[in-house]
Amino acid sequence: MGACRLSRRSGTAKLPASLVAGDPGAEGEVLTAHSEGSGDGDWRIIDLWSDEASPWEARLVWSGGGGAQRTAYLDVPKCTRVCVHATMLQIFGSNLSTSSDIAARAAIADGQCDTENQWTVRGSSAQLIGGGGGNVDVAPPPWAKFIRLELSDSTLNATTFVELLDVNATTRARYAVDEQPAPGVPLGDAATVRCVLPSGSYAYRVVFLLHL
Repeated sequence: MGACRLSRRSGTAKLPASLVAGDPGAEGEVLTAHSEGSGDGDWRIIDLWSDEASPWEARLVWSGGGGAQRTAYLDVPKCTRVCVHATMLQIFGSNLSTSSDIAARAAIADGQCDTENQWTVRGSSAQLIGGGGGNVDVAPPPWAKFIRLELSDSTLNATTFVELLDVNATTRARYAVDEQPAPGVPLGDAATVRCVLPSGSYAYRVVFLLHL
């Protein structure tokens, strides 16, 4: 049991408000924990939330059994749970609110369960040249399995597309936003997600469903 015991089981950080709407604020360390003893570690169930029930973005770093470190980015809408096999783990957080600071929290229990999470990239047509539409390329994050593109103006869905490009920048799949399958477009071996965006005034988000 000594190899499974962690140096810390919970942590919190005050995350300052973001300075730019849609972008994460300055990153803060929520928790760092490591196994006390030697061994291959154990499965850890990690709960993430904020006292204010306000969304934030988490960066999870972990290693297990002497292996290389892995990293995952997660949305924390109000509360989320993730399970990894680890001897060491770190959790960092960034506030998504531009109006108030939040207290981000993490708690760890030993055990194993199936979890799924998501990570979101946000933008608006105002960021495109002249608001006249264009392409936005997004690199899939680690552990991503599906992707969905969503617009605040649903009347533009039929003229908005998701393209999947391989490592050689060749388009391998193309979906209109209003024809995306549930729960999203399967990424397969895609190296880049290209959002083909129309003219207009709207916000959009690219939501990645993580197999984690």
